[in-house]
Amino acid sequence: MKPSIRVGAFALAIACIAIPLAQADVWSERAALAQIASELTALERLVNDTQKLSENDSRVKFDYDVLMKDLEVIRGGINTHLSQPINPVMPSRVDALGGEYTEKNQ
Repeated sequence: MKPSIRVGAFALAIACIAIPLAQADVWSERAALAQIASELTALERLVNDTQKLSENDSRVKFDYDVLMKDLEVIRGGINTHLSQPINPVMPSRVDALGGEYTEKNQ
């Protein structure tokens, strides 16, 4: 096998392996982010319940409204990211294949 054919075959094999792995990482990340958004919703319920337990006349008060706004901003950022379409992972340049796979004996 000619060296250029070996290099091309090797590059093709790597591309065939790497592209699905990269896509799997994207989907794993998106699933994890969706889980975080769900957990933030549960956390907001917990914050609301905790706010009901707070004493209004205490010397130092926790600002639950600021916390809720921050949680909303975080969840909104995650949801905005998740609503964006996933661009396919494509190499910026694809070399033409040689197409000659038969060696000729001389």
